[in-house]
Parts: sequence; C-alpha cells; structure tokens
Amino acid sequence: MRKKNLPYNPICVHRTCHGPLNSLYPIIGNTLPNRSSINEMGIFNIFRNDASLTIADCLNRLVTNVSNFPATLNGRSQAGETTPLCRISEEKGKYYITALDPDSLPLLDGEPIDQRMEINRDQLYPLTLRGHLLAIAIGSNEPDLGKDFRAHKWSVEASSGDRLRLQLKSSELNQRSLQERFSPTSRFIAIPGSLDARFPLKELINLLPKEPAAKTTSEPSPSYGTDAAARVGLNSDPTCPICWKTFPKGDVMNIAAHEDLMGDPELGPYTKLRFVANRFNELGQALDEKGVVCIELACPHCRGRLPTSFLSQNHLILSVVGAPSSGKSYYLSTLLQLLPEELIRTHGCVLQDGDPSGNVRLNEMKNRLFSATTPEDAFISKTDFEGLMYEQLPRNGKKVALPRPFVYHLRQIKNAKHRIALVFYDNAGEHFKPTVSLDDSPGALHVAASSALFFLYDPTANREFRKRLRRKRDPQLRSQATDEQDTILAEMGVRVKKLKAKDSHELVDTPLAIMVGKCDVWKSILPENALSIPENRPLTSDEIDRNSEVARNLLLDFCPTIVANAESISTCIRYFPISPLGHSPKEIKEGPLSGKLAPSPRRLHPILATAPTLWALSETAPDILSPSSDTPSPFG
Repeated sequence: MRKKNLPYNPICVHRTCHGPLNSLYPIIGNTLPNRSSINEMGIFNIFRNDASLTIADCLNRLVTNVSNFPATLNGRSQAGETTPLCRISEEKGKYYITALDPDSLPLLDGEPIDQRMEINRDQLYPLTLRGHLLAIAIGSNEPDLGKDFRAHKWSVEASSGDRLRLQLKSSELNQRSLQERFSPTSRFIAIPGSLDARFPLKELINLLPKEPAAKTTSEPSPSYGTDAAARVGLNSDPTCPICWKTFPKGDVMNIAAHEDLMGDPELGPYTKLRFVANRFNELGQALDEKGVVCIELACPHCRGRLPTSFLSQNHLILSVVGAPSSGKSYYLSTLLQLLPEELIRTHGCVLQDGDPSGNVRLNEMKNRLFSATTPEDAFISKTDFEGLMYEQLPRNGKKVALPRPFVYHLRQIKNAKHRIALVFYDNAGEHFKPTVSLDDSPGALHVAASSALFFLYDPTANREFRKRLRRKRDPQLRSQATDEQDTILAEMGVRVKKLKAKDSHELVDTPLAIMVGKCDVWKSILPENALSIPENRPLTSDEIDRNSEVARNLLLDFCPTIVANAESISTCIRYFPISPLGHSPKEIKEGPLSGKLAPSPRRLHPILATAPTLWALSETAPDILSPSSDTPSPFG
C-alpha cells in the first residue's frame, strides 16, 4: 500500500511507559500482527476507551485505529530520527492534544499547537507533524474518508478567494513541478482525495521527491501536437464538462434505467438513481439493481449526466464570455448553424450534435432564429442568471447552479481517429461580474478548464463608438446601455489566472479571441476594403492577421482598456470583426415583446461568425482541421 516515491516514514503511535513489545500485541486486535507491521504502524496502547482515535496517514494512505489513551504521536526525520511530538489524552470524557517538542510544533487545522487544545468528538482534523500529514478523528465509528482516499489522489486550491479545486496528476507529485505551478506555495493548500482535510501545500512539497520520476517507457507522440495535447488532456483523467472536476475513468457512475429506481440521495426524489456498477451483461454493459442495461453515465462529483461517448474521446471546452445582453445567445445560435457547413465544405470534417437531449435548448434557439418568418419569431431572450440554461447540482458540498454544456462531436471523414468533442456554454454575463462569488455561484469556472477563450465585445454599448455612429439610424445605438465590458474582461482574466495558479503579471497560453461584434454597424467608419470578408470560404491565416490588426487599432482608438486587459491575459490573441446577424435588428412595436429588438429573418446575413472558432481549432487541434484534397488549407 505504501507509495514508493514518497520519502517519509509512517507515523508511530505508542504508550508513554516502558514494557516488553510482545506484551502489547493482544491490545491491537484479535489477530496477532507480525513485527514488521508493528514497526511500520507503531501502535502502543495502555488504556481502553469507548471511543477510538482514527489516524489516516495522507501520504501512504494507511489508516490506524487506536482505542487506548494517552497516545503519543512521533515525528520522524529523513535520517530516521524519531521524536515524540504530541500526545492525545482523555480527561473526564474530553480529549486534548498537547505538543511535546517546543522546537517542532505540530499544526492542527493549520494552527501551531502552542498550548493544550481540546479535540471535539466526531470531527476530522488535519494534523501536520514533522514528516507526516495526518487526518485524525475521535469517535465511536471510523470517519468516512471517501471512496477515493486510497487512490493516492491529491488536489490543490487557493487558501483564499476563488477556490477551484485542481486535481494533481501523479507526474506532478514532486517538488519541482508543484513549485513551478503554484507560486508562492504559501497561498495554496493541499487536499488528499475528497477528504475534508486541508494542509499547507508547502508541507506536502517538503515530503515529496525533488524531481519527477524518470519515465521507464516511451510514450507515443499525440496526434494533435504537444501544446494541443496538453490543452485537450490526452492520456489523462477526464474533466467533467458540468462541474469541471477531474476523476479516474473507473470512478464514473451509471444512471439507473428501470422506472422503479427513481430517486437519488444527492439529486432528490425526481431524478434517476446514480450508482457505481458491479453487475454487467455479456457485452460488458452495466446493469442496475433490476437487471436493466444502463447506457447513460454520470459524474461522480456533481452526479450530472455526462454526454454520449464522454469516455471515448477528448473534449475541448470553448468558453464564450461577454457582458449581459452583448449577443452571446445569437452568436452561439449562428455559429452552430454555420460551423457544420463550413467544416464539411472546407475541411472535410463532420460536426454533429453529440448530445441531442442535453443540447435541446441551444438547438431550439438555433431553429427559432433560422426558421423564423417575423422578428417576433426570431427573438431570443437574454440568458437568465440561473434559468433554463442551468441546472442545480451538488458541488463541494452544496447545491449550486451550473451551466448546461452543449456538446458536439467533430471528426475527420477520411480519418476517424482524428476526432474530438467541442463543449460550449451559454453563460449569463452576470457570472463574470466582480461582485459574484465563485463559491456561491461557480457558473463561470469553465474558463479555467477552457481550451480557448472567446470574449464578445459589443461596440454599440461604448460611448465613444456611439458618438462616432450617432448619425446612423440604428435602434441599438439608442437603447440604454451600461458599458462595463472592460471590467468583465479584466475579471475574466483575474479568474483564469487564479484558477490556473498564476500570478497577476503572468500570462496564460490559452488562445483568446476578442470578437468585436456588430461589424455591420461600424465597418463603415473604416477605409474601404480595410477588412477581408470573403464569400463562401474561410479566412486565410494572413487575412486573420490583417483583420486582427485593423480591429485592434479600432479598439485602441475607441476603448483601449479592452486591448490592455486582453493582452494582459494571454500570449495568444487575435481580434475578430464579426456580426452574427449581419444587419441592424428591428424594434418590435406591439405585443408581449413590445420595445424589444429582434432580427429580421429575411435579412440574416452573418459576417465572419465562424472565423474565431476555426482559428481556435487551428491552435488547439490542428490535425483535425486538415483540409479536403481539393481545397487549399486556409491555415497553411
């Protein structure tokens, strides 16, 4: 059970008086342990008690139960020197912990034990000793350590602020990797498995090897290239597209199929039971308690239903961010209408609905927009803060609103091995306001797991743009608007860096597309032919760069803080002029939508709506976008 690459010695618990070692064997249990197990666990007891002390060593994941008090816990140095560091005693039904070495004070729940401290029964405490990270509890029953405690998983989260829990890979359990990723280490805590015990990260680092373990076998090169492989997480534990936590594939849950198995202890009585399968048919398919085949899977963390083929292919999360009412829903509807056509025609790729039941909301919006005959029919309402695009699911011990992922499968026609799933979200813009806490409303956490970031900027909300365009008879320029877009972009950058454990001055390498929307309104202020807007083909890489330069210079003139904030976030940025609708919307004069702006279906003519996504895919999964044989590559 001991993990070989962790240089530490197991905890030693013993009585404080002297006596023959063999005389203490019967107190440990009914089975006589051998001398090696006694030396490793080191349990010496003298007084019986109705409660027992559970000691979970979080490094080697060994669990020891001591039912006699007092119990002395020793620390052991790298050189093997053993020193009594603290004693846990019982007085009149109460339990206390006392430090024994003033030069090496243990930490209880992160605080040094500089005086005798009381320990509550049935409460789990993280205890840091020299050479050991322990979770201790006193009670009649052994505490629930979680099903993944023995899997040697570790997670890291910030000690304050937005506490996204990042699960570590086994290759990261060394001093060099953790110090490079989390700096300064004093601002982070380490968590063993899903256990509610938090240790200073620097204490874990001190007990790990200095360098990563040498690879003993050669690994094949991923087909997407090194950088892209890191973004999509090839050969790693999958990330849930709902709560954005990772988990081993073996921990995935099944969703019961039988109609009588309604009711889940976490999700409530009207949701199908989630369970870990232990019965299978001859095809290897999971069976529920009633013997019915279960096809659908669920995340073991949030218990949300996972998309079809979730475990068989990698996922690219594409996060679209923008201020409230900036047009994200119209943009996603247009993108998912046009992108499949663009991909099959130009790149020889098929983009299909990967989760029809999960994508129903986005499909409804898309069909509403492109099947409408009147502006009233084409109107898409603003995404509510916690409306139909969200579902209430457990995360970190409480129910929160999480955005529904929209999953689409992308594959090459000629080489089916080149495939990936794309995940989109239609977030309410309010989730990115600085006043919204991620602890209580973590709907924007997907930006940390994102393979590419898209920020939709609405120029018609900007005062300087409005002044320049005041002669245009466009209802968007007359509507009341509060321009807080630079604040939202800055907040997005702050959150991405926090969640990726970056300092404020550091940049991420995640591709960032700044989409300057409604270019049909503002392109007239540019010199003629300043923008490349080809018909029936995608932009080439040179055209993307030229358009990016034009759009960037425009933003520098009218809203330079957008450029400043964008270029303080990522090392990989492009600016895209786009228009999902291609025309000015119409104000509805009467009826329940009176005063709302909606597009005219007959005038829909999107401009460069797919360009940002095609560019992002070329950066994150270039091998998938190989062109068809008779079409020159736009990104070559």
